[in-house]
Amino acid sequence: MPADFPHLAVSLRGLHRALMERARDDYEQQRGVKLGPGQLLHLLVTDPYFSWLRALSEVMVEIDVIAEGEASLRDEAAGAVRAVVENLLAVAKPGDTTSPFSDRLWPYVREDPHIAMALADVKRALKSWPAAAKIDTSAWMDQRKSNP
Repeated sequence: MPADFPHLAVSLRGLHRALMERARDDYEQQRGVKLGPGQLLHLLVTDPYFSWLRALSEVMVEIDVIAEGEASLRDEAAGAVRAVVENLLAVAKPGDTTSPFSDRLWPYVREDPHIAMALADVKRALKSWPAAAKIDTSAWMDQRKSNP
């Protein structure tokens, strides 16, 4: 069954939006400020407070690029895309090193039903995808960045 790139892309954007809104609320509360849309966009790109979200942003961009390619390339990349997304969303097992993304994601999932529902939508979108490829997901993303 071919991978459903549009559904995954939409569900990842929903998760990103929910995480961004929660991070924005936390940022505003901690600093006693109210961010406008332009300020938030600037901070998302430049501020270390939001750097953990960039991993998800990069995956979303990569999926959009692959989705716009030829059908044969999409089918070929589907297992790798699934592996990258699953790796990004994985819960660290005892003894594993965690990523900044998972360090922020999982507490938010437990605390915020909107984020939990958005994550569930991503997982539903992945169910129809081919099995995850056995790849080094970091190396695959680095390779994709250097060879678009």
